Amino acid sequence: MATNDFESREVDPRVPSAARLYHYYLTGEPVFDADKLFAERVFARFSHLDTWAHHNRDFLGRATRFMVEQGIRQFLDIGSGLPTGGNTHEVARTSARDARVVYVDNDMEAVNRAHDLLLHQNALGTTAIVEADLRRPDLIFDHSETRRLIDIDQPVGLLIVSVWPFVPESERPLELMASVRDRLPSGSYAAMTHVSLDDASIEIQQQMASAAELYDETSDPVTLRSRAQFAALFDGFELVEPGIAYAPDWRPDQPVDVEHPARPCNFAAVGYTP
Repeated sequence: MATNDFESREVDPRVPSAARLYHYYLTGEPVFDADKLFAERVFARFSHLDTWAHHNRDFLGRATRFMVEQGIRQFLDIGSGLPTGGNTHEVARTSARDARVVYVDNDMEAVNRAHDLLLHQNALGTTAIVEADLRRPDLIFDHSETRRLIDIDQPVGLLIVSVWPFVPESERPLELMASVRDRLPSGSYAAMTHVSLDDASIEIQQQMASAAELYDETSDPVTLRSRAQFAALFDGFELVEPGIAYAPDWRPDQPVDVEHPARPCNFAAVGYTP
């Protein structure tokens, strides 16, 4: 599945990964013992991380539905992680049976599980999992599976949800995002989120920063960014209403608990390519 000049990251059960940890926060299901042990250390520092993860996942669903309502029928979900409830293809095809989705991840556990799910659902005709990395956007867009399912001359729904925190500044995220944006045709949408401490209370800032430090022990260290740094990722896009918001506040479909400590810890937005 991978191209010759991309080296995939094999599964190491001894070292927790961001994809497996996120899956645990959402489902309570550890893939390996190391993931559960590490996650419990994280929860000891920031006990609301499961709620934060659900805010993130729920935004993905709402953003996907919004794009379908705008006429988008093909989606590119980069850094899709391990499949769990509310996968992009399931959300999109609830409203549009002709929707096509390409998932992208560099974690072989995520790739293998996604492939097994799509095979079980008999969905490989309209959905694919590509073994690739956000740091190599051309390999994503030029991959044979991407070309099979996505007509790059037609608008695309791009999802990069809670992926940029795992791309350090040394990897030049703004240049990477510009490369991705430049491959999108006019009329495309991009939905992104990013963990941030800007608007959290001092106590929550300290807890989140402490939890983020633990990720240095994983295969995916975390980079925290400000609202302004997150907004810069949307350069060249027109933000749709309500602009940059907390993840649970972006076009909510149910009441938002405005007092929850996790609420201000994740920025979300959707941009449009004119």
